[in-house]
Amino acid sequence: MPNSADIHISHVLPGRVRLRVSTIKGNRGIAEQMRAAFCSVPGITGLSYNIITGSVLITYDTRRIVAGDAVQRLRSVMREHLPDLDAEVVIRWLDGRAR
Repeated sequence: MPNSADIHISHVLPGRVRLRVSTIKGNRGIAEQMRAAFCSVPGITGLSYNIITGSVLITYDTRRIVAGDAVQRLRSVMREHLPDLDAEVVIRWLDGRAR
């Protein structure tokens, strides 16, 4: 399970967020588990990764990702796969409310 030193948010744009997750480096199994979990969230349209660099790109529908059930599922997936990222801050970014 990653800790905060292992996860870095590189950038957030409407419809996409890029992370650096060192625990996926060289570990396709963890990366695939993360892809399956995040892609089960309504509104997430894809997750691609690079196990050489540890880069993770999550693409999403900006309207659907912050709707009812999607938010709850996203919180759950983040607790499991990215526990040291503040889910509420990430959800505000995805919703365009981050300041």
